[in-house]
Amino acid sequence: MGHFLSEPELKNVRVALSDPFNDFPVDYDYIASQVKNIDPGVLYEILYSEVAPVCFTNIAAAVPSVWTGFDPESLNSMINERLAERERSWFRSQFDKALVLWLKYNYGYIWKEIARRL
Repeated sequence: MGHFLSEPELKNVRVALSDPFNDFPVDYDYIASQVKNIDPGVLYEILYSEVAPVCFTNIAAAVPSVWTGFDPESLNSMINERLAERERSWFRSQFDKALVLWLKYNYGYIWKEIARRL
């Protein structure tokens, strides 16, 4: 990605942006307060290109496995693995491009709620 966040900043942003994918009421004001100093374009990219591809299956599941929050270490590990796989595999890269478009369409309301509060 084209962002220049330190590892701890990136980890915190990813964790905050994963909250809408929990099976728990979403506090968009809290999310916005956690990411307010980051460029909105960077947040949008991280949300849909990094976080959503790993987390969306939780809210799409009949019985979500994550209710109150993703484990920060696990979340970041899964995202980093997926990003590395995109680099290694042309198929994964193309699949994820299509997936990201679908995620932006299907879960666009998440960004709208966050952006309204920034």
